[in-house]
Amino acid sequence: MKEQLKQILELERLIHGLRRLDVTKHKKTELSDAETTLLFCVYFGDDNGTKPSSIARRLNVTLPAITHKMNILVEKGYLKRRASNSDHRVTYVLLDEKGKKFIDTHKEDYYIRLLKLTQHLGERDTKVLIRVLTKINKIKKL
Repeated sequence: MKEQLKQILELERLIHGLRRLDVTKHKKTELSDAETTLLFCVYFGDDNGTKPSSIARRLNVTLPAITHKMNILVEKGYLKRRASNSDHRVTYVLLDEKGKKFIDTHKEDYYIRLLKLTQHLGERDTKVLIRVLTKINKIKKL
């Protein structure tokens, strides 16, 4: 039990250290963090468009939340919608010219802290960190 408590103390210390690094703090832009994250999801999606439901699953948020942010970004001219050729009930979302320009302008600076972290860790340790954090995030409540 003493060894387990020692590990827990070390884990707590390391988690606090990670918080102090503030790696998830982003460079300020004209868009909210949620809007920017949505744009990046579309950017990394299929060139022919991404289904809103896929974005919701990827970000682990509800479809109505994605739809709400999408509507704002369509209104602002960052995104556009495209109906499916085979099923008109399905809609895809794509970056509009303004959205492409935003991504091109901010893709390096917006995630600079996480980029530095991944460069420090290297590819192998970054993959391990992603695997462990994914496992932790699957826990809904302790």
